[in-house]
Amino acid sequence: MHKLLILLLSVITALSAWADGVTVIQGYQTTGQGNQRALLLRMDFAGDKPIARLTFHLKGDTPQHLISLQLYASDAEEFFADSTPTFKGQTFAAESVHFTLNQWNGQRLWLTAQVKDNATLGQHIDAALTRIDYQDGTSMEVPDSIGDPDGEARIFATQSLAFVPTTDNCRFYRIPAMVVDSEGHLLVAADRRYDSNADLGNHRIDVAVRRSRNGGHTWSSQQIIAQGDGASEVCFGYGDPALAVAPSGRIVCLMAAGRKGYFQGMRNMGLTMSDDNGATWTPVRDLMASSFRDATHGTTDSLGFWSIFTTSGKGLTTRDGTILFAANTLREPNNYQSDCYIISSTDEGEHWQLGPTLAFAAGDESKLEQLSNDSLLISVRRRGARGFNIGSKDGSQWQQQWNNADITNGNACNADMLRYDDHTLLHTYLKHPTHRANLVLAMSTDNGHSWHDAMTIQPGGAAYSTMVLMPNGDVGILYEDESYSAGNGYALTFVTITRQQILIAAQAMSSATSPNR
Repeated sequence: MHKLLILLLSVITALSAWADGVTVIQGYQTTGQGNQRALLLRMDFAGDKPIARLTFHLKGDTPQHLISLQLYASDAEEFFADSTPTFKGQTFAAESVHFTLNQWNGQRLWLTAQVKDNATLGQHIDAALTRIDYQDGTSMEVPDSIGDPDGEARIFATQSLAFVPTTDNCRFYRIPAMVVDSEGHLLVAADRRYDSNADLGNHRIDVAVRRSRNGGHTWSSQQIIAQGDGASEVCFGYGDPALAVAPSGRIVCLMAAGRKGYFQGMRNMGLTMSDDNGATWTPVRDLMASSFRDATHGTTDSLGFWSIFTTSGKGLTTRDGTILFAANTLREPNNYQSDCYIISSTDEGEHWQLGPTLAFAAGDESKLEQLSNDSLLISVRRRGARGFNIGSKDGSQWQQQWNNADITNGNACNADMLRYDDHTLLHTYLKHPTHRANLVLAMSTDNGHSWHDAMTIQPGGAAYSTMVLMPNGDVGILYEDESYSAGNGYALTFVTITRQQILIAAQAMSSATSPNR
């Protein structure tokens, strides 16, 4: 009877919260050391009773990683899209914290936190709304089912949002690309998809870049480097940017182009370059109309394939200065089996060649790395076990492809691979049986033949990702982040994995796989 009474009371409490119209949404699942406004919770209030005080519980060891908490009011769907949210109060971090409101009767509040500069890497911060006191003297205990949504924020050395939904007159951003320029600074690119999250071919898309001169802590304003005209066949729109840095420091960006989607016969490829670390860019030109040789079919300034586009994200510049990108190709309209070829330039992007040989059959978006013996390793998007193959250093010859169950995607998705040093490869991928979620960093010390999970980046919704090796030995990861979603798709989140974290993970993997263990 006692247990039944407790259950009945909890149901009544939950119904009371529902009747008062309280909705609590988890914030992002990553944050960084020293972050000023780490988003913990969003709270929507549909009722009309003025609130006097809110009480929050900081879970686990959250208080020891924080300096303070702040409460803001803003009607924006995306907190970081509002440049001037209304400050409602601040308190020092403790297990239980309270905010007193002065006759506030709005609709939406946000709980943020100031993270300590020395917060422990890899630990988490999380909060729950536990009680609401109203101006009329009534109160409500908020049940965990409402006040404590799933998720928590993992602490990284650096975490920032490179592109935020609903900012700069664009609701949807997708498709991250990133390089380190000749000065050691970061440059990132993404699709500006405006009011539709669909791929190129259905609507106009532009490509925008932002730069960071402080390791990803802050970003410059957006710069559109490829703007579609929304009308013509070739220049209708641009998307899926792919970046590489030539030996001279020139930044090369290839991208899909035109008004046809990949499965509708995409036959245009945009090219723009920057010789001043991304400050200015050349006008976009159609690579398929000039300076292009299809070595697979033996044609010049034309294309033997029915459809083609380069894999977005990061290309590869080999030790001899050749720029390489992996390309998806379709041979005919009714054949939806993509094959992977290599597109290359030996003169810093002025002229290009496709092929001549197949790198991976029945593959999808792919990434390349050069191994310590100069040969190439290609990693290929597939549903299920990810595909791999080894090729000659110029990509003209390839061995027997294989599928590696160590990296298995329940939902096929673009990812990235990075040669960290002569002994270590890193790979991002989504470790979830069905959905695009649970972004994981894997590690290999045998040239990609076996992989072992090193750490989880984010367990929540995530999709495309790309990586770079930063000058100080840290690894920067830019990925599509759906951990906080307000119906606006992905934010593009940047985090860093420190060199020390990589070395610790490598040592742990070595100990776990040692035959003498």
